[in-house]
Amino acid sequence: MRYRFQNRGQVSEVSIERQGEVFLAVVDDQTYPFEVLDVQPGQLSLSFKGRPATLYWAADRDGKWISLDGCTYFLEKPASRPAPTPDEAVGSESVRSPMPAQVRAVQTTPGDEVEKGRTLLLLEAMKMEIRIKAPVSGKVGRVLVSNGQAVEKDQLLVEIERK
Repeated sequence: MRYRFQNRGQVSEVSIERQGEVFLAVVDDQTYPFEVLDVQPGQLSLSFKGRPATLYWAADRDGKWISLDGCTYFLEKPASRPAPTPDEAVGSESVRSPMPAQVRAVQTTPGDEVEKGRTLLLLEAMKMEIRIKAPVSGKVGRVLVSNGQAVEKDQLLVEIERK
């Protein structure tokens, strides 16, 4: 089976093949062997290199939500990047909400230097915690949300000025 998905603007190719009792997932040319231990609605129990893991999933018309090891991912069919709105700064990276949610914690302020992958915000949606991470290294320009605020899908949350 071959899949193509997009997560926060990054497009990945995935193929899954069965080889006896083991499955091989190839993601962007890296191979990950795993075993399926149990299948329940919205839940898969897997084993990666002998380490058990539970993957939770949910789907809606826009894509699939995957939660694994405390991280939540939204997978969707690849699409073009939304056109910048007039309030977005030129030369900055826009960080948008992947779904309707509530801001649980803002963990950055304007002027902070951040490395790619640093958690900027914690959102909560569908009883799942979603870590919003810096897509690039740079300096935080604007933080456009606050704790407790409800946000919509694709709402601009943070702008990062690239290094």
